[in-house]
Amino acid sequence: MFEGGADPMVADDYMDQVETQLISMDVTDDHLKIMLATYKFSKDAKLWWKSVTNQYKVEEMSWDMFKELFYEKYFSITKRWEFKDQFVGLIQGNMSITEYENKFTFLFRFAPEIVSNEVEKTKKFVSGLHDRMRPLIMAQYLKVYLEAVERTLMLEAEAKDKDVRREQWKQKRNA
Repeated sequence: MFEGGADPMVADDYMDQVETQLISMDVTDDHLKIMLATYKFSKDAKLWWKSVTNQYKVEEMSWDMFKELFYEKYFSITKRWEFKDQFVGLIQGNMSITEYENKFTFLFRFAPEIVSNEVEKTKKFVSGLHDRMRPLIMAQYLKVYLEAVERTLMLEAEAKDKDVRREQWKQKRNA
């Protein structure tokens, strides 16, 4: 069910679920896609859709037009630009590699035109890594995103292990 509301991520998640289901059901007709997507509307979303049907010839509406109207209503362009800007300026900072990669993946979907291929995506991910990690990964000149993530996770794990061993050594030395 989709009720509408102010949270753009709920709207985006709903649209993602609908599109996944439409693909799995092999629905290609735009009108049928729209009817299936709006079938689960309730409350605010149902009222909004009723107003859309009064303004547009829904039978002739394309799926892309429906999505455009849906996102205009429930996921403002301002919010999408904000996420795009966050992606452009994303750096690891104090985040773990897992946290950084999760945020990278989340924000990436709002800025796919910034990184048009796998190599550029990998380069963008690596460029945002912490100063200690970035040179080690850059030196490997990885071109596959998931490979870069995996190597970075391995380096992070090794660094944590090294810190633990160093701390144990200090405790032994002080004892």
